[in-house]
Amino acid sequence: MMARNLAPALSKELGVPVNVLDKEGGAMVIGTRYFLSQPHDGNTLLVSGPAPYWYADINKFHAGYDLKDFDILNIQWTDKTGVFVPKGGKYQSFKDIIDAIKAHPGEVSCGVVRDSGEFFNAGILMNALKLPLSAIRLVTYEASAPLRTAVAGGQLDFALVSLEASLSMLSLINAVAIFNDVPIPELPDTPTANAVLKAEGIAATFVPSSMRALITYADLQEKYPDRYARLRGAYEKVLHDPEFLAKAKKQGVGTDWLGSEQSLKQIKAAYAIFDQYKGLLNQ
Repeated sequence: MMARNLAPALSKELGVPVNVLDKEGGAMVIGTRYFLSQPHDGNTLLVSGPAPYWYADINKFHAGYDLKDFDILNIQWTDKTGVFVPKGGKYQSFKDIIDAIKAHPGEVSCGVVRDSGEFFNAGILMNALKLPLSAIRLVTYEASAPLRTAVAGGQLDFALVSLEASLSMLSLINAVAIFNDVPIPELPDTPTANAVLKAEGIAATFVPSSMRALITYADLQEKYPDRYARLRGAYEKVLHDPEFLAKAKKQGVGTDWLGSEQSLKQIKAAYAIFDQYKGLLNQ
């Protein structure tokens, strides 16, 4: 969605066609390898999720690439983790879920997408509660859409799932917590997970659900400095264009501008947390 939203605006700014080529599968390994196989001349860009999926690619699937192979132009869209329960489910607050996990280890079911930010956040939550991951009955999915359907159908007690795409399903599922520093405008009465945990004397540092970025090659700036400068300038201009911002907001696409340095800093901070829970990749 981010690539298709960005392509026409970037094409207009650069004065050349910008086409979107989907390379799905392999936890983003296929698309990333394809990108790296192309000439490093600035004519191919990559929209991908450097966190958490590249972390799994590198450390679990041994994909053969690393952060040093890329120039992260900008993390444009960072999603959050939401905690969702079925309408009419037995647990209707995050505290209810925490209390049930403590009282009945291994009985409360939790759905997550495998190797996602939510997958890591489930492990971080259990660690904060001083419980093993087996204290929840973890059910893994390959994508978030079937996971949301399972929650809506009452097949799970709760789910940790990317927040923004879940907002359209609030007639079928309830949000009981978000993994964010503050509540969000769309869910003003939904507490943050850490606010609930703080009342229990618990603190935890969670990871983003996902980071979506526009990426070029690590050697592009050195090989073609003029092309790099033009590309970066055009992209930054697009993300400050009121018309583009309005269209992206309507489509539910993030429009953050952090720049390369700050984007890489945020990715490395997330990877430092992932490193503490690397063992989850073997679950």
